Amino acid sequence: MIRRIKGIGIHDDPAPEYDAVIIGAGIGGLISANLLAQAGVKTLLIEQHYVVGGYCSAFSRKGFHFDAASHFYPLLGNRESMTGKLLEKLGIPTEWVKMDPVDHFHFPDGTRYSVPADFDRYLNELKEMFPKESANLDAFFTEVRTLYLLGLLVYFRGKTTDRLDAYKDQTLREALDRYFSSRKLKLLLTADCPHWGSPPKRISYVFDSMLRLSYFLGNYYPKGGSQAFSNDLAARFEEAGGDLLLRADVSRIVIEKDAVTGVEMELGPVNKRRRVVVRSPVVISNADIIQTASRLIGEEYLGSDYIERLKSFRTSYPCYLMHIGLKDTEKEELAEAQGYHWREWDPENFGTTGLKFKFFVPTMFDPSVAPEGSQVVIIQKAMSVDYDAVDDWDEHKAELDRMVLRNLNKLIPRFSERVVVQMSASAKTSQRYTLNQCGSMLGWEMSPDQLGSDRPGISGPVSGLYQAGHWTKPGGGITPVIVSAMGVAEAITKNRIL
Repeated sequence: MIRRIKGIGIHDDPAPEYDAVIIGAGIGGLISANLLAQAGVKTLLIEQHYVVGGYCSAFSRKGFHFDAASHFYPLLGNRESMTGKLLEKLGIPTEWVKMDPVDHFHFPDGTRYSVPADFDRYLNELKEMFPKESANLDAFFTEVRTLYLLGLLVYFRGKTTDRLDAYKDQTLREALDRYFSSRKLKLLLTADCPHWGSPPKRISYVFDSMLRLSYFLGNYYPKGGSQAFSNDLAARFEEAGGDLLLRADVSRIVIEKDAVTGVEMELGPVNKRRRVVVRSPVVISNADIIQTASRLIGEEYLGSDYIERLKSFRTSYPCYLMHIGLKDTEKEELAEAQGYHWREWDPENFGTTGLKFKFFVPTMFDPSVAPEGSQVVIIQKAMSVDYDAVDDWDEHKAELDRMVLRNLNKLIPRFSERVVVQMSASAKTSQRYTLNQCGSMLGWEMSPDQLGSDRPGISGPVSGLYQAGHWTKPGGGITPVIVSAMGVAEAITKNRIL
């Protein structure tokens, strides 16, 4: 069951003054809001959409409940992990379903591999599949384990060590080429690169090592879908005394004497919008950082050089999505189709010609997200898109729709005959609902030159301004976003969270 959230009524105004105001109710904003509210900080959380969660939200059609974008959550159901401990500390009641296998890969030669949730089994299976690479697999994963621990220390805990110096500039592609010769093994070890929204030659080897091993500490699906998790966070925030404001457009971060003093926003029904100013000495932006700098603050305070530097960062790819509700279908019919469907061996091409799509079935983990005897299918395709060069977004999306349905009808007999709901979303759709530039799925990409000291930190360029989410340190993905939110709360309250 998805918890209801109250929110401030559409005809009502928030209080005139708060200790902290948060712009954007994505996961970074929701976690920051909970930590501050439970620390006794009077907090207002503002969201431009009519639901909370950002990419971790959902929508319903004809009894089918669809995750808008995110559909798996590493570590969150593991109470021994940093993020699992945090959710328990906050009292978040979300129930988690462990995913095992973790993922599935369909290769260009027609073979298929499912990644088990047990690491030892996984490594043994790889050695059996690639006996000539057995010693290299042992050496590679020994190094990956070391980088996982060092990455946690440096990127998540903010410590320093020279033990990471030899690796921090390496890409995933460089590491795999150093260890392996089999193109199939290299594809298998990069086949989930679309989760990062960037090709292996631009992905940090250290950051990838952290994601790779986190799967084996637990990959989870939230019972009730993504909206259930986001609503649980929002409801807990309200229970702690926080105020939540939906359908509100922040137009300006108010700055006086080089310090934040509040925000200005537009509220109310579409035909009766009203301007409201709320005062606060602290503003946290969980929004697109370029929009925060250029639209909400402006060159007047930041200067053109600062904004141009932000614009020089490379974004992760946007994502095409198709949401499908199927009637008269048992989950067993869809089991073999799950996972990534590769048409080429070179993973660098996943954003163009290399990958057909990922096929995901949420009803495998929680049947309640569809009517009885029905299934939810989500098709996801991370893409390299020249956003400004697309003249006709409707045709862009229609062309992808045709490709996807053509392949689905080959995979599953009578697929189209059973479709009850079919909707799709392009990069433009993602930008409209999240305001992420060009519909980027994970903010700026996690390349070696865009991590650590080279990535904007949680402290903004103006006194009293903080930043949380995938545009800031440590990076994109659910765990890094939560870590950024924890860092913001610690900086404001001066208290250690965990």
